[in-house]
Amino acid sequence: MKSLRGLVLGLLAIIGAVAPGAAAAAGPLSELTIHHTAIQKMLMNELFIDEGRYHLLPTTACQYAYVDSPVVTLSQGRVRIKARVSGKISMEVGDQCVGTRSDVVQVAVSAKPTFSGEKLVLADIRVDEISNEGYRVLLQQFLASAIPRAVEIDVRDGLQRILADRQSTYDVVVDRLSVTDITAENNRLHARMTFGLTAR
Repeated sequence: MKSLRGLVLGLLAIIGAVAPGAAAAAGPLSELTIHHTAIQKMLMNELFIDEGRYHLLPTTACQYAYVDSPVVTLSQGRVRIKARVSGKISMEVGDQCVGTRSDVVQVAVSAKPTFSGEKLVLADIRVDEISNEGYRVLLQQFLASAIPRAVEIDVRDGLQRILADRQSTYDVVVDRLSVTDITAENNRLHARMTFGLTAR
């Protein structure tokens, strides 16, 4: 998760709304913009770490299935991911693979960005298109746990880390945080956020 945390800091740095004079103010309004390329980097850094592949099955002599070549876009309020699934599913009988067949499957999934528990996360993840229905079941773990784990941004933690890096004799703590008006259009995820700060 170190690479993701580093990326989160980079994303939140564009907020640029925490000036020294605002440290004791209540509820400054900021805007967070995340480009589709940043989300794609999150996926690559967290999931596609085996030569650009995410394995759906343990690889054996007679079977394999992996996702690769993800392409992320943002439109109509959703994060959209197009990818390729390569697979071979057959039975091992003796020293031979029975029913050997190699497949290349095109898949498109999408998810709705939302704010939950002070984190920007993906919800309502679904398969929009798949060129071979036989691989839909294999994608369930990828959709249910892998994608949500990879694309999760702890907004409070990111803000707190930025504040901790400020050159000051006092500490600033994020007291309250809310994110509203989340949109995903034109390859940009945009959110408006308010937060309270306390200086000690």
